Amino acid sequence: MLPRPNELLARYVALWNEKDAERRRAMVYEMYAPDCVYVFYRKDPIRGHAALLDQLAYTHEVYGPMGYEFRSSHNATGHHDVVRFNWVMVSAATGEMEMSGQDILVLAEDGRIQADYQFHDRMPSSFSYNDGYEEHGVAVRHARPTRTGAPAS
Repeated sequence: MLPRPNELLARYVALWNEKDAERRRAMVYEMYAPDCVYVFYRKDPIRGHAALLDQLAYTHEVYGPMGYEFRSSHNATGHHDVVRFNWVMVSAATGEMEMSGQDILVLAEDGRIQADYQFHDRMPSSFSYNDGYEEHGVAVRHARPTRTGAPAS
């Protein structure tokens, strides 16, 4: 049975905000098919549970110390095996939006996420993003955001 779109969105945002690595692991195994693919802004596709867990850990390592969290836009829609929704990344202290985006999920027959395509609608203003890519779209270095005005590492 396929999940209701906004219920799936709530679980999705909870996953990206989950600080505990073991809870994240359990959530990924529950929500994503074992051979899932996650494709997002200028990065090679991520395939499988282990790679997705590494991406989640990286997200927490980078954005957690900056004080950001993800929130739902409560606008999930779906038909057949596809769900589309928006999200925002905000300052946990002020609620000010820093980044926004949209995901399109393709669900497997069991309701787990088979493919997750992420698009960024608004890029951050408080940090510059060394995305690790050259113009042709091939990764050439490890991506790392840097606070605006801060020396690059």
